[in-house]
Amino acid sequence: MARRGGNEGMAPLAPDAAVGELPGVGPASAERLAAAGIRTVFDLVSFFPRRCRPLRELPAPAEAAVGELVRLSGAVHAVRSAWLPGRRSMTTVLFACDDGSRFETAFFNQPWLKKNYPVGQRRSVEGVLQQKGRRWLLQQAKVLPTTAAPSGEVQLRYADVDGVSGARLQQWLATALARIDWVAIALPPLPVGLEDFAHTAPELLRAMHRPADLAEHERARRHFAVREAVALFAAVEKARRARAERPCVVFPVDGALAQRIAARIPLQLTADQQDALAAIWSKLAGPSAMGVLLQGDVGAGKTAVAVGAALAVLAKGDTVAFLAPTELLAEQHHQNVGRWLQDTGVHVALRTAATKGEPLPTNGPLFVFGTHALLSGGLDLPRLRLVVVDEQHRFGVGQRMQLVHKGDNPHVMVMTATPIPRTLALAMFGDLDVVTLRHRPPGRSPVRAVHVPTTDWPRAVASIARAVRRKGRVFVVCPAVGEEGDKGGVVRVHEALAGRFRCGLVHGRLATAERQRVLQDFRAGALDVLVGTTVLEVGVDVPDATLMVVVAADRFGIATLHQLRGRVGRGRRRGLCLLCGPKSERVAAVCRTTDGFELAEADLALRGSGELLGTQQSGFADLRALDPVDDLELLLRVRKAVAGAAEAQR
Repeated sequence: MARRGGNEGMAPLAPDAAVGELPGVGPASAERLAAAGIRTVFDLVSFFPRRCRPLRELPAPAEAAVGELVRLSGAVHAVRSAWLPGRRSMTTVLFACDDGSRFETAFFNQPWLKKNYPVGQRRSVEGVLQQKGRRWLLQQAKVLPTTAAPSGEVQLRYADVDGVSGARLQQWLATALARIDWVAIALPPLPVGLEDFAHTAPELLRAMHRPADLAEHERARRHFAVREAVALFAAVEKARRARAERPCVVFPVDGALAQRIAARIPLQLTADQQDALAAIWSKLAGPSAMGVLLQGDVGAGKTAVAVGAALAVLAKGDTVAFLAPTELLAEQHHQNVGRWLQDTGVHVALRTAATKGEPLPTNGPLFVFGTHALLSGGLDLPRLRLVVVDEQHRFGVGQRMQLVHKGDNPHVMVMTATPIPRTLALAMFGDLDVVTLRHRPPGRSPVRAVHVPTTDWPRAVASIARAVRRKGRVFVVCPAVGEEGDKGGVVRVHEALAGRFRCGLVHGRLATAERQRVLQDFRAGALDVLVGTTVLEVGVDVPDATLMVVVAADRFGIATLHQLRGRVGRGRRRGLCLLCGPKSERVAAVCRTTDGFELAEADLALRGSGELLGTQQSGFADLRALDPVDDLELLLRVRKAVAGAAEAQR
């Protein structure tokens, strides 16, 4: 609880005092802060800026600083508003510096700002200094709150908190820094080998929010990055140790069983696939439960490896569960593997929202494919010995563990066609052994992606016509189902193409039977063009498909675009992917390279770790100082220190 004195405004606040103890933080604001993980005063001072950039503080505009990020102060001289075509507006605020020079800032589509800047009011403004003729401008401008404390020769940017303005957050943060009881803050000791990062809490926390310069902020950031990495790797070590200590059923694969398994997979496995399967079989043989991350680019043949692993378990009469991200993919795996395992005595089952009422057999080997329906509390999976999770980034860690807990310490394999950058593999999957497929099966050439501007849509339609004439199949993927007239919606695009081509429509709102019928017609050649949403992203395998057309490609992420590209060129004929719409950084990256590992690094740099992997349930959402892209050396050092500390405790 907070320690109160006679003057409540000056009383120090205990670090664990509720954030509502701060002046101006009412119940509604406290609730909004709690949603962002800020519940105590210490949580607030630990809410670090997401970006820190060098900045020059100037008394007036100067030619030497053109193009640099600067902070200028001045009195509001005038405010002008103008309406532009297309119901857009521009508000311009003109400031006068102490020496009489003037600079201006422009804000688009915020006409209400005019009343926020009364003439004569003094404000500080940060932005990139530009000169146009005799006019000085600050671009990308940020007008600081009147109550904002100076942040030194740096610009700090904080993550947005829903329902809380940046000015209010800064005000509360300044109050927390001024009133928190620094004596009561004790940071836990760091493991042996990391002592050089140790500093006092007041020094570190003030340097995160009020640094004198960029170097001081970076020293503090690296300290807290180390602490976050220690917490991550401690959890990783705990998970690895727990799995190693629990008893499990083992599944050794001898030469005879290996031959029987190979005979059931109707594909010529590459050397890459054979090596991966051998590594997985050795882990299934014990002594502890297997934990493997199988990663490989689109089309590298991960499913065949997963089936090879599953057959080692099914040969003993046990159960394997395969968790897929979409019904479409679960249905396809169920059909394909069902054909592979005909007349083997293995029951191949499907459990989705549409089939969850159907009973599963309780005797004999069971290979069950499914979606989130596999996670339901009422589903019993007897003798569950292997869990396979496909496209793991679609599932939170908590969901993965729901399925694992249905068995008695089962072996676990998670798969991804979105290659994990080394930094994230270290941190997020440090308790798993990584097995990588780098090469595609013979005959599968990389698929080139070409950008098609919005104005060149007729060019995309001509490419569809050319592919159809050459007896190829064509996917057209849109970002939304939409309705008639909805730009970018499958309904409108399907309507536009159906007049020229034998065209089918697939999206998540269709009934399962209808979706399967359309897909079967497309595979069989009764349809030439299939228009759909991203239900087509993962796993739809049509060897005759040669062209992928993505509508409004700028609305998709790198991983999705790379997955979509991988749906074509899977047979003997070369594939092509057209990315239609504006050329965003993501679109440009996919056009630049076909290497999924290179794209994963680009995706991480563009979006950050949490968004890339959907890690809201994994612990990555809590990272505020650690940068998995830039801090690889630091991660390696911390991992070694934490492993050493764990070994010393044994």
